[in-house]
Amino acid sequence: MKKPAERPVNQPGHTRTRSRAGAVLARAVLFIALTAVILSFGMVAGTPGARDAPRTFSETALTEARASARSLAAEARVLAEGASGRTAAELEGQVNVLREQAALLAGPGRDTGGGHRSSTEEPLFPSGAASEPAAGRQAVDSPDAETQAAERYLRQLAASARTSLHSAWRADAGTARLLASTGAAQQVLAERTADLYALDVPEAGPDAGLTGTSAAPAGAGTAASKALNGSDSSGKDCPDQAGSGTVAAAPEKVDAAAALNAVIDAELGTAYAYEVALAQDPQAGEYGAEWRRLAQAHEAGGTAAVPFLADVCLPVVAPVAAYRLDGDFLQDPAGSLPLLEERLPSVYADLVALSEGALRGWAISRLGTVSTDLYRDAEAVPAAPGLAAVPDDLPWN
Repeated sequence: MKKPAERPVNQPGHTRTRSRAGAVLARAVLFIALTAVILSFGMVAGTPGARDAPRTFSETALTEARASARSLAAEARVLAEGASGRTAAELEGQVNVLREQAALLAGPGRDTGGGHRSSTEEPLFPSGAASEPAAGRQAVDSPDAETQAAERYLRQLAASARTSLHSAWRADAGTARLLASTGAAQQVLAERTADLYALDVPEAGPDAGLTGTSAAPAGAGTAASKALNGSDSSGKDCPDQAGSGTVAAAPEKVDAAAALNAVIDAELGTAYAYEVALAQDPQAGEYGAEWRRLAQAHEAGGTAAVPFLADVCLPVVAPVAAYRLDGDFLQDPAGSLPLLEERLPSVYADLVALSEGALRGWAISRLGTVSTDLYRDAEAVPAAPGLAAVPDDLPWN
């Protein structure tokens, strides 16, 4: 005999309420989890969009300078393959310098090797100069074709140097130092190439001038004369120290002031060292004319820097000549002079990074000049004069 089916027992009200609350909570947790997953996909999918953000001037300048260095390296390679002897060796050296520059100019976070290549980066052969190496080699088989190729390379090299030096004037501190240094090196390479092929370095066009590269800012001579007469001792933007009538450097100008003083000390100190060498070194008879020229050039460089002291809130007064030379220099002045010369690019590179306006323009110009004096006839040219850097160890600011 079958038992009658048991009637379901109604659950108490509070039990049903807990069940419904649990279901609502579970659905809420599931919704939150799904939302998090969707948002995470959205963020990942949206990451490439960050690359579409407008680039800063410094980023753009680095990209263009790197593309130019790679293109020039390809041009130099084609020329080297059609040359021989000293010409081929020089051009191979330039290829290496330009490739190292391209690595230095890659910038922070840029991919310099294999792997994914951003669509905004330059192609492997940016200007088409070496996109067809065989055709390039055929183009320099005749003397006339080789001269034309050399003229084209020299023209592009000089233009790239001017562009980098001009961009350095506007760039941020670390980028300015790097662009000025690599631009100065390319300027030296242009001079060496011109010497190699008995060509003239192309002159800059009317729009290629670098703002602020004059030896002194507008009115600096007047400011200097007033300072020396005691009637003026500061730039117009320098704060007064608590109404005392004396001027203090603004905090943001302290580093620039130190860098400028380092330049003045290096230039005038080197000029003094040449004078000592002329008086004491037995080789002065052989090298006297060149040493006198260099002494005058360094004295002129230090003197030209003095009027800029007003820009960093310092008195426009030439320092007193009170330089000291160590014992090693006095034992071998002729051997020590090159070491003094080699330190000059670094003090100018630091001044480029720490200054602005006319002072930075002047520092860029002087960096190019001292680099040319040092490396035009040297055995090798550094990729970045005055900047002891490798691609993984750059002074990005």
